[in-house]
Amino acid sequence: MTNKTEMDIRLTKIFSAAAIAQATPDKRAVCRQLKQFDREARAQGLFALAGEASQMRWQLVAELQQARAAEVSHGCV
Repeated sequence: MTNKTEMDIRLTKIFSAAAIAQATPDKRAVCRQLKQFDREARAQGLFALAGEASQMRWQLVAELQQARAAEVSHGCV
């Protein structure tokens, strides 16, 4: 079991990866990391960190959906 500080550092690293992710596959990979982190944090009772991970994940999901909608509207499928 990792402690809160270690989990906080891990989440910070994932957030950094999210900030630099430009390509769709990179964003999807970060979403998977955030989903896994969310599960692990909740299992350890670190609900605030889990909430932060979940919020960032849904933000990335929204970005991916917007990018997909833009592709479809421009006929680039």
